[in-house]
Amino acid sequence: MQCLYCHSIQTFKNGHRKGRQCYKCKQCNRQFLESYQPWRYSDDVKQLCLRMHTNGMSLREIERVTDIHHTTILHWLRKASLN
Repeated sequence: MQCLYCHSIQTFKNGHRKGRQCYKCKQCNRQFLESYQPWRYSDDVKQLCLRMHTNGMSLREIERVTDIHHTTILHWLRKASLN
């Protein structure tokens, strides 16, 4: 594994983050992931949460059902109301 920052090959495995292998560079001492992917929810999930709120569910109830944090849902609501 090559360091993404200093391009050194002196790296070692350094735990996991959300199921992904972490690496650490011995040269620059920075930690990085092998590959980066966006941590996004699909538009379908967002629309489902907005519909649930429109139908009278509270943010905390939606959080319990979907395992999506209530502040994330609140952010989606505020963004939808601006459009």
